[in-house]
Amino acid sequence: MEQIGCVPKQRGDEFPAADLLAAERQLRHAVRDGDLAALRGLLHPQLVSVRPDGRCHAGDHEAAALGEGTLVVDRIEPEETVATVVGATGVTRTVLAAQGTCDGKPFEARVLCTRTWVHDDATGWQVLATRVGEVDDSV
Repeated sequence: MEQIGCVPKQRGDEFPAADLLAAERQLRHAVRDGDLAALRGLLHPQLVSVRPDGRCHAGDHEAAALGEGTLVVDRIEPEETVATVVGATGVTRTVLAAQGTCDGKPFEARVLCTRTWVHDDATGWQVLATRVGEVDDSV
């Protein structure tokens, strides 16, 4: 399920949240497909990524893990995505199920991904910050 905004009525913005939801979908597809070109286009050069264990990585670390095969995502299925946009900044909150291997070890997880996106005319939407954490079953 996708919805725009956490409030009943989204204010009209220059950059509609529907475009941000499309960028979120493109990101999931790029991760699942190991599409480094698409991934690099969606990740801001100054990306900060906080993993479930609290470690921070730069965006190039994320792309390198997919490119080198140390991270392989076989399945990434969203359960719920909420997006909101104010000006050229957007936030997505996605609960998703993922399955694959990391450093040769299989994983299966249900996680909450919260991303801060920025938009400009040259690059479109790019992820500036992301926080991935385990999610309680009640969410």
